[in-house]
Amino acid sequence: MQKGVFDTLPAPPFARLRALLDGVTPRLAPVSLALGEPQHAPPALALQPLKEKLNDYGRYPPIGGTLDWKAAVRSWLLRRFEVEDVLAEDTQILPLNGTREGLFLAAQIAPFKDDGLMAMPDPFYQVYASAAVAAGAQPHYITATRDSGFIAPLVGLGADELARLRALYLCNPTNPQGAVSDKAYLEKALELAQRHNFLLMVDECYAEIYDPNGMPPPSILEIMQENNVPDAPVLAFHSLSKRSNLPGLRSGFVAGGASAMRALSDLRQIVGPQCPTPAQAAAALAWSEDAHVVENRLLYDKKMALAEKIFGEAYDFKRPAAGFFLWLNVANGEAAAEHLWREKGVRVLPGAYLSALENAPHAAPYIRVALVADMAQTEPALLRLKTGLDDFSAKAKESVA
Repeated sequence: MQKGVFDTLPAPPFARLRALLDGVTPRLAPVSLALGEPQHAPPALALQPLKEKLNDYGRYPPIGGTLDWKAAVRSWLLRRFEVEDVLAEDTQILPLNGTREGLFLAAQIAPFKDDGLMAMPDPFYQVYASAAVAAGAQPHYITATRDSGFIAPLVGLGADELARLRALYLCNPTNPQGAVSDKAYLEKALELAQRHNFLLMVDECYAEIYDPNGMPPPSILEIMQENNVPDAPVLAFHSLSKRSNLPGLRSGFVAGGASAMRALSDLRQIVGPQCPTPAQAAAALAWSEDAHVVENRLLYDKKMALAEKIFGEAYDFKRPAAGFFLWLNVANGEAAAEHLWREKGVRVLPGAYLSALENAPHAAPYIRVALVADMAQTEPALLRLKTGLDDFSAKAKESVA
């Protein structure tokens, strides 16, 4: 069989992790800090419709969302971001079966350009590159380094790249580093999209998990509202997976500029799967209630404080502004991950597996650590992680002495 378009991309991160670790027998009981799957309890009120609306599985759901779902999402956008006027059209908010569906599909509506590019940060969520390739574009990677505050610098886009650019993916807050872009950065991104005719897509799935003592991460939709540009070439993506601990619900939404959203709505009418009505009912209740989100945020804050106490400044630890990952510089992420699994039974993800660039200094030295379990599991896991890294670091120093 001939190679397909996706064969040009790196193997999926967790396939690479399995290839690295599955032949290794850990010496201690396994604990996973690799997968960003929230383990906090989901809000009970959102689960009830899944039991009560079983008959709705006998009917096709409205692809544009139920009235209750649309009202709940619009109300949340007004509460959280004070966004309303620029999303007046009905099609400017659409439900998604998880944001990955939308992030992938939306690349198909980006303006066509010969020899086109779609840019994205590196390290990154791999669906961005897959979407670019599926849309017939070449992925263009903008490295996000410690020096850039772990945010992809827009100055990394030169005149040639901007002329060829069909779309720009951003993640705010960033995954894996947990950095937050400010409004000035988002303003610049929007200005570039308008000037150079490309689609700006901002993955905002971690926007509700942030340091309670810091500023809530802004949305690109706020920039639309503040500049009164309802037809901006912008899409923003949100999810209940992280916000409400509902990764199994597969429920999110996309909102954005009128023309872009009309095009995406038309495309989803043809190829997009509808979101089941019971899932929309559950999602409507989750978006309508914020108390569980505050509680969730405080749980992550306690775990971040614990990590800060355990690590201090070791391995370039820096408490992230948002998200639930640690991004630790361990000199060789892949070797450290293998050592941690074998010696401590701790499973983490090498930073190199989140990069498209081989041996990239902004990714290969790092590991990503997901603080998604409860505190009772997290504390012993972090202590094991720290002692395992200290042992790995000491052995690495001995080998070069």
